[in-house]
Amino acid sequence: MKTLSKLHIEAIEKANTEQGKVKAAALAMIETPMDLIKAVLLKHEEAVIEVMRELHQQQQADEALLRHALDALNHVNVQDRVQIIAALRARVHH
Repeated sequence: MKTLSKLHIEAIEKANTEQGKVKAAALAMIETPMDLIKAVLLKHEEAVIEVMRELHQQQQADEALLRHALDALNHVNVQDRVQIIAALRARVHH
């Protein structure tokens, strides 16, 4: 069984009712598991935020590449532009 810290023992002793003592003891007992749960959740949230950051960076890179490609397309004659667009559409749909 988990030993109680001095702070928990004092909380139990200061409780006015038997129910208060039980509640203080129960809170002491769940403290370590709750700390572990918090640590796991924190790791999870850090991983989620990291993935979101990476996706945002990839989206920015993709948008920059698209802007560059569109700029380059503006300098191509109309006939070649139609062929390039058709080829790109064919790649996207397959």
